[in-house]
Amino acid sequence: MSRVIHGLRAHRRLLQGAGIPVALMALVVSGCGAPSNGGQAAGGTQPVTLSVLYAGSMTKVMEDHIVPDALASLGAKVEGEAQGSAALAQLIRSGLRKPDVFISASPAVVQNLLMGSANRNLARWYVPVAEDEMVIAYSPKSRFAAQLADAASGKMPWYQVLAQPGFRLGRTDPQLDPKGVSTLFTFQLAERYYHLPGLTRRLLGDTENPKQVYPEETLLAMLETGQLDAVMAYRHEAVEWQVPFISLPDEINLGNPADAKLYQTAVYTPAKGQAQHGAPILFVATVPSTSTHPAEAAAFVAYLVNGRGHEILMDDGFRPAPASIGGDTSAVPDVVRQAVERARGSGT
Repeated sequence: MSRVIHGLRAHRRLLQGAGIPVALMALVVSGCGAPSNGGQAAGGTQPVTLSVLYAGSMTKVMEDHIVPDALASLGAKVEGEAQGSAALAQLIRSGLRKPDVFISASPAVVQNLLMGSANRNLARWYVPVAEDEMVIAYSPKSRFAAQLADAASGKMPWYQVLAQPGFRLGRTDPQLDPKGVSTLFTFQLAERYYHLPGLTRRLLGDTENPKQVYPEETLLAMLETGQLDAVMAYRHEAVEWQVPFISLPDEINLGNPADAKLYQTAVYTPAKGQAQHGAPILFVATVPSTSTHPAEAAAFVAYLVNGRGHEILMDDGFRPAPASIGGDTSAVPDVVRQAVERARGSGT
């Protein structure tokens, strides 16, 4: 489901030329200073409109917080679309979308579907903006709510609750959404961690089990209305949805970079495509080569890396990501590179 967001107007005159002026850099880094003209471009020129495609799990934080704040901080206008990251990347590959910014819930999506000559170098670099982990979010309305609460407090194993007859678990499609893939990795790792061979098959069924797999945008509504007892979610989603959740051990939740080698032992091979290996959950952003407004787009990415946008993501339940650059470092815009360096210096 696509969502159009209104907000964010950028001053084209401030962003002309090869670099980003000091005035805009201050806004990107500090996240303050609303435009006095309500977002109208300086000199009476028409404001640019940034197209931003972002992971569906970021819908609420983007619409409710990032966009309004960016309007005040950067003074730009954004039209956004939320879907599973892999689905969005395929839209970019096919030429059906030419966004200025792409935010993915997995660097593998950018690496495998947008980078390299085989993908026409649609992306040459990416930067992390946040980390996360897998949790089991559950409905207080569920008839299993008491057992789920016991599992959350460690009084009983969570997998025993999910195995109850009639338990309704929801997850996303691994062919369209990295969270769906992370769900498979989590259960594979759980089999080994708890020494329970076959756990994935018993609790998830087929990879594309139609009784469990739903569009990402519908999971919350189904949880709130009691159509599902629990869903596999990112921690930030449970926090922003304000629903109880079961935390999982680091060894299986894909949330601890120190366990990266362990996560790599989990494997998912789609019907069409290369095998994918488990990795820490990392949200990344890039400016595709087809961007119409690359300078303004780079300023927005910098805002997410080390500006007020970063602070909002942390308040929403995300965790700080390593200050790093993936891909061709020589292709990274100066404003993004400087934001990464600032983040590295501040330890955020």
